[in-house]
Amino acid sequence: MMKLLTWAILSPVLLANSGLGAKFPLSSLKGAKTLPGNIVPNRFVVEVESTSDIPTRRDTFPRDPHKSLYEDLRKRDISFNVDREFNSPGLFVGASVTLSNAKVNSYLISVTYPLTIHADMQDRAQVAAMPGVKAVRPVIQVPAPKPVSAHVVTSLTDPALPPDTESTHVLTGVDKLHAMGVIGTGTTVAIIDTGIDYTHPSLGDGFGPGHKVVGGFDFVGDAFDGTNTPMPDPDPLDQCNGHGTHVAGIFGANPGNEFNISGVAFGADIRAYRIFGCTGTVPDDIIIEALLQGVSDGVDILTMSLGGADGWTESSSAVVSSRIAATGKIVTIAAGNDGADGAFYTSSPGNAINAISVASLDNTVIPLQNATVHGVTHDPITYFDTFPLPVNGTLPIFATSTDTTIVDDACDPLPDDTPDLSGFVVIVRRGTCTFVQKLTNIAAKGGQVTLIYDNGSGFEEIDVGNFTDATLIQAADGVFLVNAFAAGENVSLSFPQSGALFQFPDPAGGLISSFTSIGPTNDMFFKPAVAAPGGNILSTFPVPLGSFAVLSGTSMATPFIAGVGALLFGAKGKSPEVGTTARTLFETTAQLVGSSHTDGDPLQTVAQQGAGLVDAFKALTTDIIVSPGELLTNDTAHFVSLHTFTITNIGNEVKKFNITHVPAGTVLTLTPFPGGRPSPAFNGLRHRQI
Repeated sequence: MMKLLTWAILSPVLLANSGLGAKFPLSSLKGAKTLPGNIVPNRFVVEVESTSDIPTRRDTFPRDPHKSLYEDLRKRDISFNVDREFNSPGLFVGASVTLSNAKVNSYLISVTYPLTIHADMQDRAQVAAMPGVKAVRPVIQVPAPKPVSAHVVTSLTDPALPPDTESTHVLTGVDKLHAMGVIGTGTTVAIIDTGIDYTHPSLGDGFGPGHKVVGGFDFVGDAFDGTNTPMPDPDPLDQCNGHGTHVAGIFGANPGNEFNISGVAFGADIRAYRIFGCTGTVPDDIIIEALLQGVSDGVDILTMSLGGADGWTESSSAVVSSRIAATGKIVTIAAGNDGADGAFYTSSPGNAINAISVASLDNTVIPLQNATVHGVTHDPITYFDTFPLPVNGTLPIFATSTDTTIVDDACDPLPDDTPDLSGFVVIVRRGTCTFVQKLTNIAAKGGQVTLIYDNGSGFEEIDVGNFTDATLIQAADGVFLVNAFAAGENVSLSFPQSGALFQFPDPAGGLISSFTSIGPTNDMFFKPAVAAPGGNILSTFPVPLGSFAVLSGTSMATPFIAGVGALLFGAKGKSPEVGTTARTLFETTAQLVGSSHTDGDPLQTVAQQGAGLVDAFKALTTDIIVSPGELLTNDTAHFVSLHTFTITNIGNEVKKFNITHVPAGTVLTLTPFPGGRPSPAFNGLRHRQI
């Protein structure tokens, strides 16, 4: 039995709403659709009409769109070089060109209220006015994906490694789908990233038909850094960066490895498209090339754990991503890791209107090690390391200060009467100076093994430079050790090399990662759309770099959603309708995420969690379909006050519904500029909450 219900919403429902009272959309401003960001000087993506749409004048045959563009440029005495061509009718036809007189360095953007934009771009204006030209957009330099935190696992043979609980799969119901045999078989994903180390046993140990990584392409080469000439080749192997390999494992790592982890859709095929060298950035015309190649190669899902803070939906790579998603392919893109910078700061191409922009949720557990306490009664002390510190035997402790409130412990050289510390575990408090500075001062006295105890800043991975036998412990454990040392207790520690791995409950586990970028877009689209586990994620890494690593970022959440997309296609078929409704399905079946673990606190703002944490099992098994998943009120001159949505019952039982509203938290936008100065981008705008 199918029931169809239609509701009219008269109140100003907010899923993406702001207080910008603009009198016109920014996109209506000719030649100024994208704020400058990291613009590549003098380079533009020129989109042209397809062959059938170009005026033929008296030509007997339709004109070639690229030749027409170049002929018209020459007729106007515009000097140019062609960097790459795009020819995917129905998606994107055009070319990336360098214009010699574009004066991009004089691209002076000033934004006032109401929004106005001024641009000095001589040749760009001429190009935009030519017959057959649809749009001219600057080429944007996109930074290489960088996790918020990273820990490379140093050994695969450690006997202490127990089976992993796959907590991320439990959080999202993926484990239930795997138990039903739903593993993404028959689907293919394009991973557009730094390449993949397909020699990894958990990623198929090979490349080409018959392997997990069935194909792909390297658009740039190892030495490419975003400023030099790409050296493409057909082999997307990456053994120098690792980001794409970690992404690939989250999507589709084979089960049966030492950690007992598996990808969300380990039955799916992968095509690797490498667009970053070992280091550096990439211009987004190469991203477009990779996207269109993925479509040409017949992939079902395209995922990109990359982007740069933008705010707008109209960069070239965002436009192409959106058009691809509109054809029924699932496109997942990272929302960004700029949560500390406030609202209206999501990334492009993640702002693509029809794509799924992905937020990160912290994992509930972190695999960490325990040290054993000797001489006094105390529980094992957890330290922030996936593998045991390589310390044999039992060592006494030495505290650099017996004052547990000291703020600059070991920031200065240690006193002359400090003993030789080579035979001790040194205990030092976090604070004021860098960890490396503290460890350098300790090493000057022979110290080799150091435990830094937290001062309230957070129990997390820390940067200890080359001091590999140093790590962080929790504040309470450090205070206990220092007080015992001060009291003259005979306290010592050992670091078991097996049997001491501990699934540490993350205090922020199950909450939206603080680093997740906050939306919505500047032109009031709902980004991010949905969240997935992205904080403290164990996955594959290039074999020469350690084989496994724990990384954090929206980069890690994005392939998770791509994997859920593969499960959806595998279970429901790969029709365009399934693909175009995937985002709505994930949004309307998502789990709402609180702003804290305290009862009574509001839900996390939708501007950061999106619709909530993906529930893969519910998405694939629900018999209630709600559409659309987003109500965009756009409270500007284009405010929409009336909204309609449908509830469809595809089950066999009659159901009744009560319509209620659950308020979520807000986020303060347009906060005062440091030092009391107004933000130059939004001078004069009042504070608003979304």
